[in-house]
Amino acid sequence: MTRATPAGALASHPEAGDRRETGARPEAGVHSETGDHPVAGDRPETGDDPTVPATGVIETLTDVRSTHLDNTRDVHVYLPAGYDPLAGPYPVVWLHDGQHVFARTGLEPSWRVEETLDRLIGAGLLPPLVAVAVDNGRDSRGAEYSHHVPYPRDPRALARGELYERFLIEELRPLIADRYAVTEDPAATAVLGSSMGGLVSYHLAFRRPDVFGLVGVLSPFLVFVDPVTLDETPVHRRQNARGPARIWADIGGMEGLITVRHTRDLVDHLITDLGYAPDREVRFHEDPYAPHHESAWAERVGSALLHLFGDADSPLTRLRLPERIVLATGQAQASVAPVGVRADGCVYSVLGVEPTWTPLDALRALGSARVAPVRPGVVELAVTAGGHTAHGVVEVVEGGSDALLEVTLTTSADLPPEETVYYSGLVTTRVAAGTYHGSWRLPRGIGLGGAVGRGWRCDGLREDGTTIRDPFHHDGDRHIRLHVPAWSDPNAEQAQRIEAEIEPAGGDEASTFEEETQ
Repeated sequence: MTRATPAGALASHPEAGDRRETGARPEAGVHSETGDHPVAGDRPETGDDPTVPATGVIETLTDVRSTHLDNTRDVHVYLPAGYDPLAGPYPVVWLHDGQHVFARTGLEPSWRVEETLDRLIGAGLLPPLVAVAVDNGRDSRGAEYSHHVPYPRDPRALARGELYERFLIEELRPLIADRYAVTEDPAATAVLGSSMGGLVSYHLAFRRPDVFGLVGVLSPFLVFVDPVTLDETPVHRRQNARGPARIWADIGGMEGLITVRHTRDLVDHLITDLGYAPDREVRFHEDPYAPHHESAWAERVGSALLHLFGDADSPLTRLRLPERIVLATGQAQASVAPVGVRADGCVYSVLGVEPTWTPLDALRALGSARVAPVRPGVVELAVTAGGHTAHGVVEVVEGGSDALLEVTLTTSADLPPEETVYYSGLVTTRVAAGTYHGSWRLPRGIGLGGAVGRGWRCDGLREDGTTIRDPFHHDGDRHIRLHVPAWSDPNAEQAQRIEAEIEPAGGDEASTFEEETQ
């Protein structure tokens, strides 16, 4: 079955039983009567206001079956305003975790991609393109998004990424091509996702650049960091040959153990070892205050799409550095990349720069806007790119590469002894009834969300009922004492979702880093 929803219209979620069959199902598991597509934008709720962009249409193909994976899922297809099959073929972007891609047809929190596409296409900054958002496999999500090693948080999991790849390319892609006027040109075909969706996008693009010539890797889950031991297990394959033509990679500075370092190491490998041109072929962005959450990806997805589908020659219009960067002498390296803004609005960290500083012996250059601190002191920094120069200050202090974090949690609730309590995704130890403690040496500068949890959607609450969440960058030894008077009830939240006729997203990985590590 299909549903068509104007992307900008307020549409209620369909009832769970609304499954209108349109005919016999073909081998790929779905049949949707082709008929005449609604011309996207024929029903925009914009009135006569020329400043409001015309809205696209989102169609949902329900219960699309995969013989390779032996399961079904919904697939949501955005058609740009003015979509006309005769005007195709259109560029296409494939997105994972489709339940959270479009606000009008999916779950909150959402990437709100339809709003970004309406705005950028309406402004002429992107070509009209089709977006295909593929729902995840719920409980099978971790396995399906894993190519290199089994999903590390589930000891029973398998690596089913190759089967998911075959589903996308051999089953779903022909179905979409049969129904919609989308291109088969890899130079105009992108695959994009976040977290484990970023992981699978990275593998898909390098395994099949003949299909996906463009890739967006947002907050990728590249390395599993054990929340108890802090041991690291890479879950991605390090590539030894070039793949897609253009790559976008980004990371937030408040994503906990999904670290900036892991993503930046990947980008440096692409530039140094595989020869990708920084800023032009591979573009990277580090947002120091962004969490591991859909709201952050909604902020950055526009820049990703502009890099992948927009004007490669859009000029740089602004360049800025943080007012002060603090480094410790024991840190092996740090980024001093300025943030650039291009004329089309793309925001990114400019890597193709050669920073200069005084005094000269305070820092050591490592390439790609990275430096190593040499001695304590205040350093005046300057970077130039695109005819613009930005100035900042680097303060180098004495200290090691890591710092102590000690946390004591107390709670009024009478929790069972076997209950696990997490702080920012890190596992604490029960030392007495209602008291939990943790002590870790963490990399200096890592960003933590400051949340307390007991598992899926069970969050620590303040007296006023709001979620405890006090983010910070761990830039020195820190001792935290925190009282948790109450906890959210995940069963109540699920009941509210069902009552609202919205199915929960499921799966092993939640919307925030703290939930992801539980």
